[in-house]
Amino acid sequence: MAIYLGVSALIEDDWKSHRTQEFRNVQAAKAIHRLASGTHRNWEVWSPKSEDFHPLGFHAYPRSSGHVLRKIGGELEEACGEILKSAVPEIIRLRTEMFGEHPSHLPGQTKTRLIK
Repeated sequence: MAIYLGVSALIEDDWKSHRTQEFRNVQAAKAIHRLASGTHRNWEVWSPKSEDFHPLGFHAYPRSSGHVLRKIGGELEEACGEILKSAVPEIIRLRTEMFGEHPSHLPGQTKTRLIK
Protein backbone atom coordinates (compact mmCIF):
# COMPACT_ATOMS: atom_id res chain seq x y z
CA MET A 1 0.00 0.00 0.00
CA ALA A 2 2.84 2.40 0.82
CA ILE A 3 4.36 1.95 -2.63
CA TYR A 4 1.03 2.49 -4.37
CA LEU A 5 0.32 5.64 -2.35
CA GLY A 6 3.84 6.96 -2.97
CA VAL A 7 3.66 6.33 -6.72
CA SER A 8 0.19 7.91 -6.87
CA ALA A 9 1.41 11.01 -5.04
CA LEU A 10 4.44 11.38 -7.33
CA ILE A 11 2.28 11.05 -10.43
CA GLU A 12 -0.23 13.60 -9.13
CA ASP A 13 2.48 16.06 -8.12
CA ASP A 14 4.16 15.87 -11.55
CA TRP A 15 2.08 18.08 -13.80
CA LYS A 16 3.60 16.53 -16.94
CA SER A 17 2.97 12.90 -15.97
CA HIS A 18 0.47 10.55 -17.58
CA ARG A 19 -2.87 10.64 -15.76
CA THR A 20 -4.41 7.31 -16.71
CA GLN A 21 -5.25 4.79 -14.02
CA GLU A 22 -3.48 2.04 -15.96
CA PHE A 23 -0.20 4.02 -15.92
CA ARG A 24 -0.45 4.51 -12.15
CA ASN A 25 -1.21 0.82 -11.58
CA VAL A 26 1.60 -0.44 -13.80
CA GLN A 27 4.22 1.90 -12.28
CA ALA A 28 3.32 0.78 -8.75
CA ALA A 29 3.30 -2.88 -9.83
CA LYS A 30 6.80 -2.50 -11.33
CA ALA A 31 8.12 -1.37 -7.94
CA ILE A 32 6.37 -4.26 -6.18
CA HIS A 33 7.67 -6.73 -8.77
CA ARG A 34 11.26 -5.53 -8.20
CA LEU A 35 10.95 -6.22 -4.47
CA ALA A 36 9.81 -9.79 -5.07
CA SER A 37 12.25 -10.86 -7.77
CA GLY A 38 15.80 -10.74 -8.97
CA THR A 39 19.11 -12.55 -8.79
CA HIS A 40 21.53 -11.40 -6.12
CA ARG A 41 25.08 -12.73 -5.74
CA ASN A 42 27.91 -11.48 -3.54
CA TRP A 43 31.57 -12.46 -3.60
CA GLU A 44 34.77 -11.55 -1.80
CA VAL A 45 37.41 -10.59 -4.40
CA TRP A 46 41.13 -10.34 -3.72
CA SER A 47 42.69 -7.02 -4.71
CA PRO A 48 46.47 -7.11 -5.29
CA LYS A 49 46.74 -3.32 -4.92
CA SER A 50 45.38 -3.20 -1.38
CA GLU A 51 46.29 -6.81 -0.59
CA ASP A 52 42.87 -7.36 0.91
CA PHE A 53 39.50 -8.84 0.01
CA HIS A 54 36.72 -6.52 -1.20
CA PRO A 55 33.01 -7.25 -1.63
CA LEU A 56 31.69 -7.57 -5.16
CA GLY A 57 27.95 -7.79 -5.81
CA PHE A 58 25.81 -8.67 -8.80
CA HIS A 59 22.11 -7.73 -8.88
CA ALA A 60 19.90 -8.42 -11.90
CA TYR A 61 16.15 -8.04 -12.20
CA PRO A 62 13.87 -9.62 -14.80
CA ARG A 63 12.11 -7.30 -17.18
CA SER A 64 8.75 -6.43 -15.69
CA SER A 65 6.08 -6.09 -18.35
CA GLY A 66 2.83 -7.51 -19.55
CA HIS A 67 -0.50 -8.54 -18.20
CA VAL A 68 0.81 -9.53 -14.76
CA LEU A 69 1.65 -5.88 -13.96
CA ARG A 70 -1.89 -4.82 -14.80
CA LYS A 71 -3.24 -7.53 -12.51
CA ILE A 72 -0.91 -6.61 -9.62
CA GLY A 73 -1.70 -2.92 -10.12
CA GLY A 74 -5.43 -3.62 -10.19
CA GLU A 75 -5.20 -5.46 -6.87
CA LEU A 76 -3.21 -2.56 -5.38
CA GLU A 77 -5.79 -0.08 -6.64
CA GLU A 78 -8.58 -2.10 -5.09
CA ALA A 79 -6.76 -2.32 -1.74
CA CYS A 80 -5.95 1.41 -1.63
CA GLY A 81 -9.06 2.80 -3.32
CA GLU A 82 -10.70 4.56 -0.40
CA ILE A 83 -7.58 5.89 1.30
CA LEU A 84 -6.09 7.21 -1.96
CA LYS A 85 -8.28 10.33 -2.16
CA SER A 86 -7.41 11.55 1.32
CA ALA A 87 -3.79 10.35 1.58
CA VAL A 88 -2.36 11.61 -1.72
CA PRO A 89 -2.85 15.34 -1.00
CA GLU A 90 -1.32 14.87 2.45
CA ILE A 91 1.67 12.96 1.04
CA ILE A 92 2.21 15.72 -1.55
CA ARG A 93 2.03 18.38 1.18
CA LEU A 94 4.58 16.57 3.36
CA ARG A 95 6.93 15.94 0.44
CA THR A 96 6.74 19.61 -0.58
CA GLU A 97 7.53 20.72 2.97
CA MET A 98 10.59 18.46 3.10
CA PHE A 99 11.98 18.81 -0.43
CA GLY A 100 10.28 21.80 -2.06
CA GLU A 101 8.12 22.04 -5.14
CA HIS A 102 8.26 19.40 -7.86
CA PRO A 103 10.34 20.57 -10.89
CA SER A 104 7.19 20.48 -13.05
CA HIS A 105 5.88 23.38 -10.93
CA LEU A 106 8.49 25.78 -12.34
CA PRO A 107 7.22 28.98 -14.01
CA GLY A 108 5.78 28.38 -17.45
CA GLN A 109 4.50 24.86 -16.69
CA THR A 110 0.79 24.12 -17.07
CA LYS A 111 -1.21 22.31 -14.44
CA THR A 112 -3.46 19.32 -15.21
CA ARG A 113 -6.25 17.82 -13.12
CA LEU A 114 -5.78 16.13 -9.75
CA ILE A 115 -7.48 12.99 -8.42
CA LYS A 116 -11.15 13.65 -7.73
